Amino acid sequence: MRCWQDIEHYGLRIWFTDPDTGSILHLSRSWPRSEQENSPAATRRLFSFQAGALAGGQIVSQAAKRSADGDLLLATRNRLSSVVPLSPDAWQMLSAPLRQPGIVALREYLHQRPPACIRPLNQVDNLFILPVAECISLGWDSSRQTLDAQVISGEGEDNLLTLSLPVSASVPYAVERMAALLQQTDDPVCLVSGFVSFVDGQLTLEPQVMMTKTRAWALDAETTPVAPLPSASVLPVQSTAHQLLIRCQALLIQLLHNGWRYQEQSAISQAELLANDLTAVGFYRLAHVLGQFRNTESEARVEAMNNGVLLCEQLFPMLQQQG
Repeated sequence: MRCWQDIEHYGLRIWFTDPDTGSILHLSRSWPRSEQENSPAATRRLFSFQAGALAGGQIVSQAAKRSADGDLLLATRNRLSSVVPLSPDAWQMLSAPLRQPGIVALREYLHQRPPACIRPLNQVDNLFILPVAECISLGWDSSRQTLDAQVISGEGEDNLLTLSLPVSASVPYAVERMAALLQQTDDPVCLVSGFVSFVDGQLTLEPQVMMTKTRAWALDAETTPVAPLPSASVLPVQSTAHQLLIRCQALLIQLLHNGWRYQEQSAISQAELLANDLTAVGFYRLAHVLGQFRNTESEARVEAMNNGVLLCEQLFPMLQQQG
């Protein structure tokens, strides 16, 4: 479940999956912002069920329908639909690609799947379930207003998964619930679901639901204070050179994904500013490559982008060895 708010409205979206088909459905609702103080999103009722219970539960229905965009519709009569608590066994019924055996397998899947431009349209193709064996570190980064954790997920050598949850004004206690769950030892977290993205070049998961040995916890369903947050920051601070390489990589990905049409002037301006910064830290060849983006010939631009990608791939390992 993910809650949100803007100036006029607040609302939520809850995702469900059908274990038989693997398709992902969602429930979405919004209400006037003036009602939020007395009725937080997690306490609202959808189809006669409380939203928090739906987010941490499993729907059993004889009258469920779905719209073309994946919106789930339930019968309003209690006899036709019911909600039971979600258990770890329920998630074990799910298969790949939604449930992955670990972070190593997820990296391999993301590396092999087709680019977004040719994949079937799907609103939630970055939602995954991963195992959690142990929490290695946990800390609150006050500058980013984000709770970070590093956990062991699955087998393999490079099996350290980063969990990052930014605080939200609509659900301020979600980060406290996440911290408390990762610190408890009597009923530890064994599975986590959330949205995967690349942050500063690192695969990161923003958790939505955490599963312990006994129950599921929807983080955005937390409406009361839980416990103080740990103070220490756990993620290393990236060097200036590393941050510039990430900016360069992001620009190249944007151009290779979307093309030059409608963003030519903006891309050239970004490339020139980035080239100046790269020159300042000694990345002269990469800065020269970005300067070639002003060339209006398409073949020259394609060659420059390919050279930029190759240089980034060479420079990232060099920085890691130095760090």
